[in-house]
Amino acid sequence: MNTASKEKFISESTKFALAKIFNYLDPKVRQVLENQIIEYTVNNALNFSLIKTILHKDNVNLAQIYQPLTIKHKTNDGTFLIDDFKKFIENHKNISLIASGGSGKTTFIKNFYIKCVKEGYKIPVIFNFREFNQFQIKKIIKDKDITENYVFIAFTQHLLFNKIGIDSKTIEKMFDSGEFIFFLDGYDELDNKIKTSITKDFQDFVTRFNNNRFIITTRPYTSANYLDNFSNIYLSGLEDFEQITSFIHKQLYNNPSFAESIIATLKQKSSKKYLEILSNPLFLILFINAYESYPNIPPKKTQFYWQVFDALFEKHETFSKTGYRRPKLTNLDREKFEKILHTFSFISYFDELFIFSESQYEAIIRKVLTNYKYRVNPKNFLEDLKVSISILVEDGKLLSFIHRSIQEYFAAKYVDILSEDDKADFMLQLAKEQNSIKGNHTFLIELISELYPYEFKKYYIKAHIEEFYDNKEFYLTEHDNLSGYDKVFDGFENFKTILSFSKEFQKLYIDFMKTNSFTNENINIIVSSRNHQQLKLAQEILTLYENKELFYLKMSSFIKDLDESNKPILKFAFRGI
Repeated sequence: MNTASKEKFISESTKFALAKIFNYLDPKVRQVLENQIIEYTVNNALNFSLIKTILHKDNVNLAQIYQPLTIKHKTNDGTFLIDDFKKFIENHKNISLIASGGSGKTTFIKNFYIKCVKEGYKIPVIFNFREFNQFQIKKIIKDKDITENYVFIAFTQHLLFNKIGIDSKTIEKMFDSGEFIFFLDGYDELDNKIKTSITKDFQDFVTRFNNNRFIITTRPYTSANYLDNFSNIYLSGLEDFEQITSFIHKQLYNNPSFAESIIATLKQKSSKKYLEILSNPLFLILFINAYESYPNIPPKKTQFYWQVFDALFEKHETFSKTGYRRPKLTNLDREKFEKILHTFSFISYFDELFIFSESQYEAIIRKVLTNYKYRVNPKNFLEDLKVSISILVEDGKLLSFIHRSIQEYFAAKYVDILSEDDKADFMLQLAKEQNSIKGNHTFLIELISELYPYEFKKYYIKAHIEEFYDNKEFYLTEHDNLSGYDKVFDGFENFKTILSFSKEFQKLYIDFMKTNSFTNENINIIVSSRNHQQLKLAQEILTLYENKELFYLKMSSFIKDLDESNKPILKFAFRGI
């Protein structure tokens, strides 16, 4: 890394921010820390400025392929682009950046980090929430010193490892300056067993050092939506065809003719109904990656994942300089390879291992291989996942899927291996977890609804609705504050989203709401509605509760019709017996 490259990232503003920090410190440590902080932030910015993607196996400059994304407030009409990031942060101070998987949250904050360094806006520190999963977390302690706070400990260890600060007291004084901006990525990847503890410590940390700025990222419907004094900002993805076109050109900057070919396909009338799916940057990248093999747009998300895996598995080329194509080291047929991969993904997903060490990988994979009695070298299988197929990436000593949603897709595929009874049991347990404080499986459930529509409608929806009625206290009892009711409305919105994964059941639900009402108003939930949308949700909640027996009859009839519809197929299949 040359001096000229570093100097481009250092501004007078950076030195001004450092001067304010050093007002809190002993002058003796100023010179050492100044150099270390500049080295740390600039090195990070330079690292983040180079990126590998599914389309770019070698490093490419982030600025060359970065597409600014539209953002919005849920309570405001309209969307907007950030044209002045300093003003944006100052207006909101603390931000929860919310978007579904594949929307570009991580890339968004890396781009923000680079801007902070280039423009000298505070001292940026970036951290992944999933790193807390490696901590030994004890029970919540209501009142404890800041040095016992797990978030403070994590940042202190991180900075001391990078030779910033002398000890925790020095770093505490630095944080008191208010000249830091903290980026915390992937709140939804926190282990559920520690989520409550880490969330409390994070809020205490923000309160203690409230002159700093904080940006966190999360998927929808997590506790991060309700943090005190945080603005919820939603990434909208690629808003229109113009943004989709711009994104394709940027990704394929070195192959404009290929970009034009893809855009011509998307302009076709038959493609227009799929543009909503392609507004998700990850799905658009997957489509680009598989385009040569599959130029037609698949109608379902699971088909996207199948196409990209098929393209990688069958046609991925890892050539040496002599043109030799490297074979897969495991030499497994595809059926066995997928069986191992699906099982590994299922176990790691439900163990909440979204990032894992090689020893954690080996512990799971050996169990899988023993169960199937396959004689495969775990290291060879790992090498195939990293090199031949390129769906695992290695960062230092840690491994992860190229995107968490890829792991979810393979985990969903594992369900096919289960017996009918096991599928029913799995759907019941999944519904229980989804409707508890642990629930963050919305995307996995959507994939399952596409892959196994019959089982989803027969088993999952039934269990999902039963969990709604079991959660009466959550929906109808008085909450301490308005944010408590916000959780109720968001929770019910997510509940309805999952029902919509079956279009037939969604119609049944809509028709039921049109023909039924409630009489015994629950004043708490009605009064707590702060807008028309929340009032509508409150009315639907009460309608469901007052008409429970009737709704159960409708649901039972729906499932009975579902089973009856299979009988003609069975008669046809066995007509010659």
